[in-house]
Amino acid sequence: MTLRMRGPNILYLNGDNMTVKQNHERIVRLEDDVQEIQDRLTSLEMKHIDLMARLDTIVNGVKLILAIVGASLGIDVGIEGGMI
Repeated sequence: MTLRMRGPNILYLNGDNMTVKQNHERIVRLEDDVQEIQDRLTSLEMKHIDLMARLDTIVNGVKLILAIVGASLGIDVGIEGGMI
């Protein structure tokens, strides 16, 4: 019994075609895999949004600290959008 590949991840045994039941089972497995990938992608997107929000908060905090230190030392740090 030899397995041959005929297309993306489709296995046929010695030229035998897959039965309707085998095709249905394969489709169900693929749909489950797609759903799992969609769930993982959604999770990654949410984590990315959260990480970007945190990073933005950190950057704004560093800008504020830099502006305060610069103002106390009499240095113009050139931060746009406000005065202290």
